[in-house]
Amino acid sequence: MKRTGKFILIVFSMVSVFSVYISAQDGKFVPKKSVVEKAFNVCPSSLDSEIPGIVESTIYNIICIKKFYPKANYSDIISKLNEVSEKNSNPSIRLKAHLASIYLTTNDIIDVKPEVGKFEHEYIFKQITEQLENKLLVSKD
Repeated sequence: MKRTGKFILIVFSMVSVFSVYISAQDGKFVPKKSVVEKAFNVCPSSLDSEIPGIVESTIYNIICIKKFYPKANYSDIISKLNEVSEKNSNPSIRLKAHLASIYLTTNDIIDVKPEVGKFEHEYIFKQITEQLENKLLVSKD
């Protein structure tokens, strides 16, 4: 039980750090490299959480990090997202993990626009879905 409490505290601390950093920006969020490195360390264990909100927030944060650090090595995170997309019991989280995995693996095909101070995360998954539909799935006859 103590491990779970510590884990939740770490995840919420990271979310708080991101939130404070975002709110301090003038409309454009670009996390510091040290914050990104810490997030890379926390993300895999956060994706294993039993709490759906933590998993969903982690997926959202991964997408935001990729937006601002496109050249980073995401291979471990992509593997973990693929695992979540196959094994998580929540269909919504499985879909979001799959969309995030697609976003991380496509090079400059999808351009998301994270919104500063927005607490509803659905918009970013909608952006990915719409761009996939428009650029990859619709045939141009």
